[in-house]
Amino acid sequence: MAFQKLRDFNQNPLGQVLLATLLFCFVFIALFLGLYKSGQAYIVKEETRRAVNLTSLTGGAVYANGLQLVREANIVIMGSAAFDAAVIAQSIGEALLAPPPLDVAAVALAAEKADPHSRNPAQDIFAAVFGVDTPAGIGAYPALIAGQAYLTANENSLSLPPYNAYNYETAKDIDAVAPNMALRFRHADEFLPDNNVAPYSLMHNGVRHYFYSDQVESADNPRHPKQMRVKKFSSSEFAGWWVRREKGGLDDGGAGNLSGQNPFSKVTGIGLLKKYLHQFKLDITDRDDPPCHSFTTLGNMKVKTGAQDKSLYEVGEVRVETKGISAWDTGKPFQIYLVKVNIDAFPVLRQSLQTLRNIPVLNNILQSSDILNGL
Repeated sequence: MAFQKLRDFNQNPLGQVLLATLLFCFVFIALFLGLYKSGQAYIVKEETRRAVNLTSLTGGAVYANGLQLVREANIVIMGSAAFDAAVIAQSIGEALLAPPPLDVAAVALAAEKADPHSRNPAQDIFAAVFGVDTPAGIGAYPALIAGQAYLTANENSLSLPPYNAYNYETAKDIDAVAPNMALRFRHADEFLPDNNVAPYSLMHNGVRHYFYSDQVESADNPRHPKQMRVKKFSSSEFAGWWVRREKGGLDDGGAGNLSGQNPFSKVTGIGLLKKYLHQFKLDITDRDDPPCHSFTTLGNMKVKTGAQDKSLYEVGEVRVETKGISAWDTGKPFQIYLVKVNIDAFPVLRQSLQTLRNIPVLNNILQSSDILNGL
């Protein structure tokens, strides 16, 4: 009987208006609750992103301060190297009187004998401080970068420990996760002329590698629109690395990759001189050319959404740029800015992604993937 009355009530205009009102209220409440939950999730996700970015920026700022200290250390190193060079110059006069090509060999031998090596103590100290030419680049100051990032992550309520990567775009395996500043010593023989005429090159650990136009592509970098890189999915071990444009470089349409050649290396006398000059460390310089100084943080924050506990993960990367880190660059400013993480450049993933690219279906997915930045 009650059901019959309810049905009759719903069939009259007043009942239908009431039903429509109740349905509208139900839909409104559902939408409101959905928007509220989405808003809460967005807020906590933004908090995580902000915390990770602040941690990355802090690490980048400490990194930049370290590069400034490297400049000042180079003043000491260059001063002691100049003193050694002056002592050597006074001792090679007689060697210059020998007829060519014996004069070059005589100069190398005389210079090596007269070298006082007064620069060595400063070089050894700064090598330990900044991790120059040490295994994986580990040193006291890189450890400070990692420690400061750890403290900042704690202050920003990130779960500890955060996972950091250092200069991973040009790193080799363990170098990417070991605290380092991508530094090396510059040797005197690097100033000898080179015979390569390819239009693009990069340097890694003191060896320069050359590339032709068919081996490079645009780096798609909005901050540096003209920046080029080795093709991401080439067979080169430097796939995806930035390259620089060589002044006066020629291009024959693609003659292959050349590396580390010098026109004088086959001449006996010059070869001895080059060998000695390689032992003469001038200053601390970038491990790579074009330089790569970046600090990356993978962090997570434990949050509570409703009755659920979740861990939100975010990745932040900061790039540190400057005009140089030599002694004469001391007054030049640094630029520290957030960049989009180039996950396909990570050493552990690079080879795997290159393999997946050979599978047509997966290649199409990679090229359209927003997560992988449109490989």
